[in-house]
Amino acid sequence: MNVQLDGFLAGCLLSLLSGATAQAAVDTEALPDVEEGFEIGFFAREPHIINPSSLCFDKYGRLYVGAGPQYRNPKPDSPGDYIKILVDREGDGRAETVKTFAEGLNSIQGMAWRHDELWVANAPELTVLRDTDGDDVADEYQVIYTGLNNLRHSLHGLNWGPDGWLYMSIGNTWVKDHAPLPFRQLQGNNSGDKTKYPLTRVYTRETYPKGYHPLNKRETEGGIFRCRPGGHNLELFARGMRNPWDICMDSGFNWLGTDNDPGLPGERIFMPVQHGHYTMRHPWVFDWMGSHIAVAPSSDLFPSVSGSGTGVVFYDSTHFPKRYRGRYLIADWTNNCIFLYNPMWEGSMQTPAETKRKLVDGGATQGGDLGYKGAKGRALFRPTDIEVGPDGAVYMAGWGSVYGTEYIPASKWTPAENAKYQGRVFRLRHKKNALVPRRNWDTAKRKKTLAEWTFAELMEDMGHQLQVWRVNAQDEMVRRGAAIREQLVQAIDSSQLTEAQGTWSIWALGHIDGNNGNIKTITNYALGNRRADLNLRIQATRILGENKAREAIPALVLLLDNPESRVRLAAVQALGQVGWSGRVDAILQALSDETDRLTFYSAWQVMRRQVSPDKRRTLLGDDRAGIRLMAALSLMEERLAKPEEIFALQDDNDLRVSSLATDWLQKTGTQKATVMLTATEKNFREQTLVTMKSSGNYNVYFTTNGTSPKAGDSASKYVDELTVEQDTVITAAAFDDGRQVSKAKSLALHRITDSEWADRLFVRKLEAKGSQNRYDAIDDGLQRGVLAYAADSGETLTEVPETIAGATLIRTHPKDAGMSGDEFLSFEINRSANLYVAYDVGVVPPAWLKRDFTRTTNTVRTSKGNQFAIYHRAVPAGTIRLGGNHDGGEAKPGMYQVYLTRVGTRKATIAGAIEALGNADPKHGREVFFGRGTCFACHKAAGQGITLGPDLNGIRTRHDVNYVIRSILIPDEYIVEGFQQTSLAMKDGRKLFGMIQEETAEMVKIYLPTGEQVIIKAADILKRDDARNSGMPSSFTYTLNERDVADLAAWIMTLE
Repeated sequence: MNVQLDGFLAGCLLSLLSGATAQAAVDTEALPDVEEGFEIGFFAREPHIINPSSLCFDKYGRLYVGAGPQYRNPKPDSPGDYIKILVDREGDGRAETVKTFAEGLNSIQGMAWRHDELWVANAPELTVLRDTDGDDVADEYQVIYTGLNNLRHSLHGLNWGPDGWLYMSIGNTWVKDHAPLPFRQLQGNNSGDKTKYPLTRVYTRETYPKGYHPLNKRETEGGIFRCRPGGHNLELFARGMRNPWDICMDSGFNWLGTDNDPGLPGERIFMPVQHGHYTMRHPWVFDWMGSHIAVAPSSDLFPSVSGSGTGVVFYDSTHFPKRYRGRYLIADWTNNCIFLYNPMWEGSMQTPAETKRKLVDGGATQGGDLGYKGAKGRALFRPTDIEVGPDGAVYMAGWGSVYGTEYIPASKWTPAENAKYQGRVFRLRHKKNALVPRRNWDTAKRKKTLAEWTFAELMEDMGHQLQVWRVNAQDEMVRRGAAIREQLVQAIDSSQLTEAQGTWSIWALGHIDGNNGNIKTITNYALGNRRADLNLRIQATRILGENKAREAIPALVLLLDNPESRVRLAAVQALGQVGWSGRVDAILQALSDETDRLTFYSAWQVMRRQVSPDKRRTLLGDDRAGIRLMAALSLMEERLAKPEEIFALQDDNDLRVSSLATDWLQKTGTQKATVMLTATEKNFREQTLVTMKSSGNYNVYFTTNGTSPKAGDSASKYVDELTVEQDTVITAAAFDDGRQVSKAKSLALHRITDSEWADRLFVRKLEAKGSQNRYDAIDDGLQRGVLAYAADSGETLTEVPETIAGATLIRTHPKDAGMSGDEFLSFEINRSANLYVAYDVGVVPPAWLKRDFTRTTNTVRTSKGNQFAIYHRAVPAGTIRLGGNHDGGEAKPGMYQVYLTRVGTRKATIAGAIEALGNADPKHGREVFFGRGTCFACHKAAGQGITLGPDLNGIRTRHDVNYVIRSILIPDEYIVEGFQQTSLAMKDGRKLFGMIQEETAEMVKIYLPTGEQVIIKAADILKRDDARNSGMPSSFTYTLNERDVADLAAWIMTLE
């Protein structure tokens, strides 16, 4: 299909529908803001493309776009995605010709050309497309891999490297049982499937068997993989990611990518290296930024906690001014922007040289992370991919206004259905600098075969901004081999090549010499014996490893002592490929005093692949601290470390080793002691008394600012009962002669203000007669997902009636289910209330409950399948007494639960809160935030609170006050990516709801809606799903009145 786009840009305001929900008007003509000196325009747009997610250029310099209706909830009969060629022959910055190259594919999220093959990531497949007759329509469809994950956190980031490998990134949703073995191994799938990959059968468009993988949230682990041409030799390169949407390389073959965060601290920018583990499903550590020595370090965070990294490209063209070259452009889909990332070298790591800034800014969507709220003048700019064209302009794919299409079978997909959605490709250029003229790149050689090109013509494309040009030119150099070798060496020696040309040229030489078993020239480059800058020395060192040049081992050992950390890193990785055979002692000696963070990390990762576990155990007693540290880290990663070995390392005279030992013992739960914190009241009027004790004869050290205690540091030693008279977060741990021997525990305490005492309902002086078990009152805490009892059973509430949502929850103890009598539980309340008792529906209730309460029609359910009927009565302020749970019969009921709500509460409305803004009191709003709202349990603001939820500081620059009010009262409306609740079905029948913030291979830490954390074993999880709920409590509409909401929103809008 060849379509001329006359009148294509005639726009209008469209009113869109997503399902039955009307979308706000979208201004389809509005363009995003750009930095001074730039201009942006539409290169192509709807109706010809919708929801594009991938861009690439072919050997002729034409732009290909992968787009279509597959995302978000496809079924087997959904219409497929397509790939279209966009051509701007007139040079006016608009594609006047669109031609469909291929169709009938799954959700396309990555593309890369190599010669006449277009590699397409459309999970669950990796597919190769070929146009064998030159009509610009693919007639061969070859599935290389299948059984990959679904379109959520899918296969992305296809890039051909100068080493000849195709690199690809893949997210953490599960692969099928017949996926290629390396993918299954990463995700712990032991199906034993024997399918041989790569697959070889070639299909036509009509016979292509598009796979299907249903969407769900069965999350495992993502990573970076690579394979040889044809899909051979597939292997894992790096791991421990959540959703690395895109990766790209700079001119020196150094990788940079983005990874979507699981919550906090935000989207990360990372530099993947071979064998790197970037923390997701790590055996024992969760550290998103890799500050922990056991985890590969990351480079930087996105500018905002709420973000979604998509396309990444390294800009090296001559069109932009020099100050923009050698920089990365990174797309943020959530924040509707492209930001400029200027790297510098800090040791062997790329880190930011300056504050990131927005080069293109579409402004806040006002629709939360996953939504978009249109308005006049608000640009529909939701970038998904970025590429640099042969003209030096930046091309950006942009999604439409809704989060994926509504399911429609292919047979019913009509132009009218297509018109509900948008998609566009934008072009960014610099106004003062001329684009690279077409005559400079669309030359006569483009019409010739590569075999007809001169050496100079090939060198023009070596290292070019267009990936396919540099790949094709290098392959032709290697094919010619000895015939051009001397010319190639002369070019490398000339110092006239750009860094990118030098990188691709020396790798071409490495391939040629590697095929002939010649390592002398490359070794001389690596050692600096030939004229070579730092980049060439690094590439030569890497090539020795890639070529598995065993004769070069002595040279590589010498390079481990090179003063430049990037050379040392390359040498470590090269030795990992060549092997340590016969040189273990010399290599360990060279590595023993390594100080560079990334080089040291790579060293012990390589060490554990080259030295046996038994040998590494003996190295735990080595005289060199660096070797002891490497041995311990390697054994811990492989889960081979023994507690008695690690306990001994706590006494190591090297702080790095002793600290690592203590941390491993704490994080793996291998502890000598436990610490307990109790307070007479968590919410108190004048003061509360705190008691701390540990099991065993250990000292307890604590802090009062929420930081982790360290003996001899700022922590205080607990001696006697502590009196607290103000808001405080106490964190304590047990110590043995300065060594921490327990996990740290925290306790948040709040002093009730006079206004809170007059306005809120408080439960105090809880006492269970004849019981040794502790009871707790959780203010405004009754909602789905919270713990039902004051015990370690993990039983949670799964169904809560709307009429009592947000009630104060008194957690009783299940061990007291056998208590009887008319007086068992007593407590005081400061104002009249509605009192509710939830009692086991399968058992006749005790006499006091039938006598004093009225049974309602409501019930609650727990994660263990228990159902409780709700009984009610109104009570005045003062002392309340309830009887025991058991009436003496044979039936054994579950322990009752107790809830209380203020008398006279009514549901707060958005309209009422907005109306109250006129008289809002921000000072009272602050009090609500740190008091009744319990917002500080998950949000940090004004220097206080805990950072579990999105960053509220400066929110006024991103959203208006109405958005804040709606987020408080309807938290599920706008869910920030990474902060939605997850539903976990456990093998023992329990169900947990909350936000997962940390996850290793062994442990999952989930934060309940009350801010409490529950740690569970990963192996105990049966199933996980998106709960389609925000992590923020849904009960504020009942626990806060309209004035409270207005005051709270007003205060939040003052945050800088």
